[in-house]
Amino acid sequence: MKSEIIKEAEHLYESGNIQEAFRYYAGSLWRGEENETELLSVWLSDENIIDRAGEEAVCAFIACILFAIDRCEELLREHLWSLCHEIFDRITVCADRQDTSDRYVAECNLYRHEKKPEKALEVILRGLKQKPTISRYTFTGLTYLDLEKAEEAERYIELGVHADPGNASAYNDLGDYYFKKRHWVKAGECYYKVLEAGDYNDCGWAEPSWIFCCFMASGEPCELERLLLCAAADIGNGRAKELCQAAAFETLKPNVDYLDSSSESIINAVRSMRKEGTTSGVVRCATTCQETASSINAVRLALEQICGKPSAFEMTAGKAQNPPLDERLDQEGIVWWKYPDINTPLAALERPSEYVSSFVGELAATDFSLKTWYEAAEKYAEKLSDTQCVELYGVMVFPPKQKEERFFAEDWLFRVQFAAVCILARISFHELNRICKGQLDWPIIPAFTLAAWLSSQDVSYARRAEEILEIVRKRISKENYCFFEYAYTCAAYLLPGKDEGYYRKLWQRRQSLLEE
Repeated sequence: MKSEIIKEAEHLYESGNIQEAFRYYAGSLWRGEENETELLSVWLSDENIIDRAGEEAVCAFIACILFAIDRCEELLREHLWSLCHEIFDRITVCADRQDTSDRYVAECNLYRHEKKPEKALEVILRGLKQKPTISRYTFTGLTYLDLEKAEEAERYIELGVHADPGNASAYNDLGDYYFKKRHWVKAGECYYKVLEAGDYNDCGWAEPSWIFCCFMASGEPCELERLLLCAAADIGNGRAKELCQAAAFETLKPNVDYLDSSSESIINAVRSMRKEGTTSGVVRCATTCQETASSINAVRLALEQICGKPSAFEMTAGKAQNPPLDERLDQEGIVWWKYPDINTPLAALERPSEYVSSFVGELAATDFSLKTWYEAAEKYAEKLSDTQCVELYGVMVFPPKQKEERFFAEDWLFRVQFAAVCILARISFHELNRICKGQLDWPIIPAFTLAAWLSSQDVSYARRAEEILEIVRKRISKENYCFFEYAYTCAAYLLPGKDEGYYRKLWQRRQSLLEE
C-alpha cells in the first residue's frame, strides 16, 4: 500500500507541479518521513523530465536524493546512478549557479557518491573552466580531499570562501580530514574558519571540534574544561559528547603522561611476594617461556629491597623466546647482555661512573611526564662528553640507588632506563634507532615511545619515527608473549598523518591486549 507521502508526490507530479513534487518528495526522504524510493526509478526514467521540470530543478532534485540512493540495495543503487548519468548526458545547456543545484556540482557529487573521485574531478574542473563559481570552487576542493590531496583541496576551498565569506561549511570537511590524520593544528585552523563565518548549523560541529584540537595540540587542562562546558551547554550535540569521550581516552597516554609497569610473570610474582610479606632469602621461579634480562635484573633488585639484603634468585624457563632476546638486527644495535644460557643473562656493559649515574638518577626521581623529562634531559646532555655519553647505556643495566626509596625496585629500574633514553635522544635521535635494533630488552620501550611522541610534536621527526616503529613492529613475537607489544600499540597511536583505519586497528589491538 502506498503511503500518503507517495500519493501526494504522485499527485503533484501528474498535475504538472513537478518542481513542487521534487521538493516535497526529496524533503520527505531527507527528513526520514518517507523511506520508500520507488518514485525515483519512475521519475528519473522519464525521458522528458528536463523539458517538463527544467534543468535547474532536475539538478537540484538529483543533488538532494543522492544520500537516499546510497541506502538502496546494490542493484537498485547502481541502476539509479546510471539513470542520473543519462540525465546529465542530456543536459547540453545549463546555467551557472552558486549552489549544489549547479549541473557540474551535482554530477561531481554523483561521482563522489559512487567513490569515483577521478571522474568527479574531471567533471568539476570542466565546470570551473567554463566559469568559476562558489560551489564549483568548493566542490573542486572537496574532490581533491577525496583524492588525499590536502594542499590543493585547501586552495580551492579558500577560493570559494573568499568569494562568499559566509559559506565556510567546506572547512568542516577539510578539518575532518586533518582531524583523522591527527594534524591537530591544521584541523583546528579549519574549524575556526567555520566559526568565523558564523553559520549556526555548521558551528554545532565546528566548535567542539576546534576546542578538542586546541586541547590535543596544547594539552592544556583549560581546553578540556572548555570542551566539557561546550557539551553541557548543548546537550543534544552528539559531536561534543563524542569528543568528550575521545578526550577522556586521549588525556592519559601510557609512557607519555605516566609510566606503565611491566606485566611479565616474574615481575607479577615479586609484586605478590611484596603484598604477602614474603622475605625468603632464596627464590626459585619457573616460567613457560624465557623472561627479559631487565625483568630478571629487576627481580634481583626487588628481592634485595624486600629482604633488606641480596637474595639468591634462580630462574628456570621452559624455552627461549622467538625472536631471540639476545638477537640484534645489525652491528650498530646495542648489546646489553651476554647469554651463557636463557636463564642467566650477564651484563655486557661496564658500570657507569658515579658522575653519569647521578645525573640519570636525579632525572628519574622527578615526577614523570615525557614532555618535562625530555625538556629537562637537555641540560644533562650538555654536561656529558662523548665518552661519558656511552656510559648512559651502562646506567640502564646498573641503575643508581634511590636517594629516597619512593619507588619499588622494578619501577625504579624502568624509570632510570627511561631517563637515560631521554638524555641519549637529546644527544642524537639516532641513539633511539640503535636501541630498537639492539637486543630485545626494556629500554626498547622508552626508545620507540620517545620517537613516536617527538613525531607528534614536530612532523619533521615523522619519517624517522615511522621507520623505528616499523622495525619494532616486525620484532613483535607471534609465538610467545611479547613484553613490548602493548607499549608499541600505545606509541604507534601517537604517529600523526595516518588514516582512520590505522588508529582503529591499533585501538582494537590495545583493548584485546588489556583483556588478555
